[in-house]
Amino acid sequence: RIRRLYRRRPPGAAVVCFDEWGPLEIKPIGGVTWAPRNQPQRMRATYRRLKGTEQFFGFYDVHADCLDGLFRKRKRLPEIFEAFQRLRRCYPGKKLYVIMDNLRQVHDHPRFLALLKRLRIHPVWTPTEASWLNLIEAHFGAMKRFTLANTDDPSHAVRRRRVYRYLRYRHRKLGTQQHRLTGIRGLSVNK
Repeated sequence: RIRRLYRRRPPGAAVVCFDEWGPLEIKPIGGVTWAPRNQPQRMRATYRRLKGTEQFFGFYDVHADCLDGLFRKRKRLPEIFEAFQRLRRCYPGKKLYVIMDNLRQVHDHPRFLALLKRLRIHPVWTPTEASWLNLIEAHFGAMKRFTLANTDDPSHAVRRRRVYRYLRYRHRKLGTQQHRLTGIRGLSVNK
């Protein structure tokens, strides 16, 4: 069913992939870089990480090739409810198929399923051990390489700006700048 939705968009509908990326914490992240011979730059030690973590809730419109999302401090039902309500506002009046994994604590929760039914969102679950069927996973890989490799961010805000700058660059490069999914963020950046 997932492959059929990827091949052809149902009339009057949109196919969106959803996944969470995180927890993201403030720490040095290695990457490929050139270093002077015999003097590699050392990564600083991070024994105490007091700045907490963040989650990125990502949405990928398969047929429009548009990737976007929003950052939140936690991955709980209220934060996911808000993300899906924003998603629904991006596609008014359209039938919406959302491909996602079957994360037991959140995606199978009766309140979450009731919200999806109320928002007229049709969930399509990836089979167990088949997260590769969710196309957003490949885009997360590219986004991690472009935004996190070889970084040492002082705060979450710096990383958020870099990720959003990458998403703007990606949309400009692919010509999807004015797609409706790019409105999912709104004023969603946590202060």
